Amino acid sequence: MEKNAIEQTSVTKFDVKGKSLYVKVIWKPNENDLFHITIYDGDVTWSGRLSHEFAQKYRERFEENEEQYLKDVKKSFQQSGEGDFVYDFDVKDDVNSAIFTWKKKFEDSQHEIATLIHGSVPVHREDTLETKDLLLDFLLVENIDLRTTIDNLKEKNEGILNDLKKCKTELEKFVDIKTTLETSLYGKFVQLLNAKKRRIQLLEGNIYNFSEPGKDFMGADG
Repeated sequence: MEKNAIEQTSVTKFDVKGKSLYVKVIWKPNENDLFHITIYDGDVTWSGRLSHEFAQKYRERFEENEEQYLKDVKKSFQQSGEGDFVYDFDVKDDVNSAIFTWKKKFEDSQHEIATLIHGSVPVHREDTLETKDLLLDFLLVENIDLRTTIDNLKEKNEGILNDLKKCKTELEKFVDIKTTLETSLYGKFVQLLNAKKRRIQLLEGNIYNFSEPGKDFMGADG
């Protein structure tokens, strides 16, 4: 897997044990970690990271290489409703540490849906309060970026549509020219063919006249 990849951030809402968790994941794979995570649990904020070492045991369980495992982990954190994963969040007795777990669904030998832990990440309670306002600020910035991207795509799409209209107009002109040329050439061909037919008929008539019995010049004087 490529290290020091481009940093990406995702925010997803999970419903776990009857309460909502807002999970922000900063995807910045490097030589140590797959991602950093912040969990907003009501007024409490938790943070942690998933190391390659910690993820290895889960990756080997599913016989996935690093690239495939990361792809599946990203998929699990981008799913907020019914899907291939279920989630759990357990706070330890000391209330200062917890673990966030995602489990992958599969069909067992009895054709029933079972789950197997695909990964988990330990988190600790933050002393400094990072409120949801920061999460909202992040989403607002993301929304602005998305709107900018949409506007750019719309502009490009309009340009493509205009080019398409021009191409259609030019194609229609070419079709008209082709039809006109074909009609003109066909008319000329028919005229030429008729002229050839008349010429042949004339030649055939002359041949017939010359070859008709009793019309030789020698017999005409007698």
